[in-house]
Amino acid sequence: MRVLITNMRLARFSGSEVAAELAADGLRRAGHDVVVYAPALGEQAEKMRVRGHVITDRLAGVPFRPDVIHAQHSTPALMAMTAFPETPVVHVCHSARFAQEAPILHPQVRRYVAVDALCRQRCLADGAPAARLSVVYNPVDLLRFVERPPLPSRPKRALLLTKTKEQRQAVIAACKARGVEVVEMGPGVGQVSAAIEDVLPAFDVVFATARMALEAAAIGCAVVVADGRGAAGMLTSARWPEWRRQNLGAALLVRPVTEQEMAAALDDYDPEDAREVARQVRVSADLTGYVQDMTALYEAAVKEGVTASPAELALHNAALLEDWLPTPTERPWRRLATEKRWAPDWNEEISRAGARLEAAGEKQRVRLKRQIEALGVELREQIDALAARGGAQDDR
Repeated sequence: MRVLITNMRLARFSGSEVAAELAADGLRRAGHDVVVYAPALGEQAEKMRVRGHVITDRLAGVPFRPDVIHAQHSTPALMAMTAFPETPVVHVCHSARFAQEAPILHPQVRRYVAVDALCRQRCLADGAPAARLSVVYNPVDLLRFVERPPLPSRPKRALLLTKTKEQRQAVIAACKARGVEVVEMGPGVGQVSAAIEDVLPAFDVVFATARMALEAAAIGCAVVVADGRGAAGMLTSARWPEWRRQNLGAALLVRPVTEQEMAAALDDYDPEDAREVARQVRVSADLTGYVQDMTALYEAAVKEGVTASPAELALHNAALLEDWLPTPTERPWRRLATEKRWAPDWNEEISRAGARLEAAGEKQRVRLKRQIEALGVELREQIDALAARGGAQDDR
């Protein structure tokens, strides 16, 4: 099967970028032809090209007409849909929060995929039909993430693997009190690894969420599910089935991130149970199973095909463009641009501009007052000088 994967970016090894790479790796191994399209490319794209992947930032560079579009992120997905209107789409939602992850309600989209229970709720709330919506959990590439040697009886080194900063002090303090060395990595601290599988085996405990937590658990590290948004605690074999349904992510982070919470999680460290967690993860989250599940959805979408007429597709495309292309109207494009930091938050900017104008006005008033005062002094001096000359002439 010829598969076109879309993503906003392929550069920084972030969650959706790694998900796109994982899907491409798994599909290629299964014998499918794959192209990844992303408008913004970088180091990650170059590393994938070295490994033989076809990557493009222009749809004209796609070397075939795809059988199916594996769509991640709304705007590049719509671009691909417009380029290949006869190709059915399987749309994947990776976040219950961000605008770019919203399900695309369009007749070309034949199947919807949520990566956890929270994303499923979001898709349903946004109008995705339940009959066409499946949950396919995030996978781990077990060829990359190989099991580490058994954990020591007491943890010695911990890795804080994070996108956020708010939990840092609590984690560091809890580890320090227990004699555990802490190393920090991840986008939240500006230290990203393109080969995290080589880093993880050096640590006994990993503080992480979502995909990062999943990968650490797969190799046998003890995993504390926590980040700046909140804490869940130590991942255990008893908790794994339910926490898996929540992608080790946002829905679980219901407790505050405090030194006491982090200390309690560390006190739940159990080397034998961490090994059992790794076994369960490796059985249920293998990339091979993910590809089988996704391929079944691709095949269902292809079999059904795109039944809408070109005129109907054009009208749906136009409606989405009205929402996503920049206009003076307050529409979804502005939220997307703001959350991706392509554009400022307009309300905040207006407030800041007003404050700057007010400050500038006050400065202008002070400057004019000083100029007037200076002119007054100069005029008085000139008047005094004229008076002095007049008096001298009278004396003569």
